[in-house]
Amino acid sequence: MAYSNDRLPPGTRTFSRRELLGVLARGAGTLAVAPSLFSLLADEALAQQGGARASAKRKLIVLWLEGGPSQMDTFDPKPGAPTAGGVKALPTDFTGWSFADSLPQLAKRARKLAVIRSMTSREGNHSRARALVQSGYVPNPTVTFPSLGSIVAHELGDLAHDLPAFVQINGAPLAAGYLGVAASPFVLDRPEGKIENLAYAGGVDPRRLDHRGDMVDVLDDSFAKRGGEPAVAANRAQRQRARRLMDTKLLAAFDVEQEKEAVRDAYGRNPFGQGVLLARRLLENGVQAVQVVSNGWDTHDDNYARVRTLNQQLDPAFATLLDDLEKRGMLADTLVVCMGEFGRTPEVTGSGGRNHWPNHWCVALAGGGIKGGQAYGATNEHGTEIADKPTQVADLFATLGAALRLDGAKLFHAGKRPITLLDPNGKVIQPLLA
Repeated sequence: MAYSNDRLPPGTRTFSRRELLGVLARGAGTLAVAPSLFSLLADEALAQQGGARASAKRKLIVLWLEGGPSQMDTFDPKPGAPTAGGVKALPTDFTGWSFADSLPQLAKRARKLAVIRSMTSREGNHSRARALVQSGYVPNPTVTFPSLGSIVAHELGDLAHDLPAFVQINGAPLAAGYLGVAASPFVLDRPEGKIENLAYAGGVDPRRLDHRGDMVDVLDDSFAKRGGEPAVAANRAQRQRARRLMDTKLLAAFDVEQEKEAVRDAYGRNPFGQGVLLARRLLENGVQAVQVVSNGWDTHDDNYARVRTLNQQLDPAFATLLDDLEKRGMLADTLVVCMGEFGRTPEVTGSGGRNHWPNHWCVALAGGGIKGGQAYGATNEHGTEIADKPTQVADLFATLGAALRLDGAKLFHAGKRPITLLDPNGKVIQPLLA
């Protein structure tokens, strides 16, 4: 692997691992490698000592509710209204604020939460809305915009760490686009059990695998010179990431069975609950961003019963995560975002469902950089219109960027097209920031 120039003084020459080993093996001048090597070692020492540069980087957990959760059956109930759908309101620990009655644990922790109740967009199609709400940019067929997890991985994570900088548990991922393969999510289909296809093949030891990698590099170099450099770089990054994961002692971070039974019970003995527990374990071991996907929120029929069941998984997992992070001293530097791609219609259909509704929906925030104990924006008494502070997705991302201390104006290029890290049209919602 080559050490990135952004970790070294301007003008310093960098060395690949092979070059470095070759120089040392020949006994060639230590002076030639000293600037790169000693800068790298100093950087690593600073991180190990918990220096300001390392501790200032905030981490991210996204609880993604795939399909579009009903705002009125979660964080913006309308008890007594004809649009309520049978949902009752439960008072929270913050006076004058209520959640759906199937979120009792979160209701007791509302002082840790900030809920935007007035999110709005024009995207009512699942795939387009998902791309918008995960990346902060309106979908464009000519550009692959990276998700928030990839952004955090690239900007705040260590892409050369043994564990991937961004892990997604369940669900279909978004590619990292112009940020490169190393910032793309490492996807687990389930939070429990061993990671598949990670062991060495029969008869292949680390030395033999290294030799095979060297032969692939020779073939790749020829292809790269003929115009295939982007594909070669992506493939090489993937192989390097896989190899680090194969050999690392940190692989135990993926094993939720090492947790106490009571802790696993508190998060919930279901794929989502155990995925949220795994997210906390991964952040403790150097992963910068984790997205945990909960499926089933596309409730076109039997909405009330289905959302109640889903809430019974979301509630303990989210609430226990907040307690766990706080107890471990991690909540102040970990931003937790709970959201889906849009909301559901106020009107209930003949089959007891709610259809797609991008007009307004909720996002719940907690932790790093967020001021809890507040509801931002509001809908009218029947939940049919936004009554206060309509919030665009670009505004949400500007606010998340500020909480994460990202440089949203940082310039990248997708091909020859210049793109800022975050949509420049977004406005930071200052009241939400701690």
